[in-house]
Amino acid sequence: MRFLLAAGVGLAVVLSGCSKSVQSNAAIQAAIERHLQKQQNIAFNNMTLELQNVKYAGDKADADVKFRSKQAPDLAVSVHYTLQRSGDSWEVVSSSSTRGMGGSPHGGAVGAMPAPSPAPPPAPAPAQPQPSH
Repeated sequence: MRFLLAAGVGLAVVLSGCSKSVQSNAAIQAAIERHLQKQQNIAFNNMTLELQNVKYAGDKADADVKFRSKQAPDLAVSVHYTLQRSGDSWEVVSSSSTRGMGGSPHGGAVGAMPAPSPAPPPAPAPAQPQPSH
């Protein structure tokens, strides 16, 4: 009986340890880096990733990340990520720019106004009546 109790406690400790290793900031950062490396339009080697805040809710996590340019460290952009645990790892579900200066690591400029649409062509002048004489 003692053996079964000890085995049960040991199994619980092992399983809780596995869960905590998955719920680590390093695992979240690794998932975000994997996600970014899959994006062909991102020069990930030109920026540093700073994990600012992570909140866990079961198999979901929210992370706030600041990206800084290696060439111009004053240029930074903040991005919010939503992640889902998949087995022993995390996967990025969605991301959105929060606030910051410079370009987004997901393409496009943060806070940039959309390009104005071209002006419509001028309307043709109304026909003038012709004199009868």
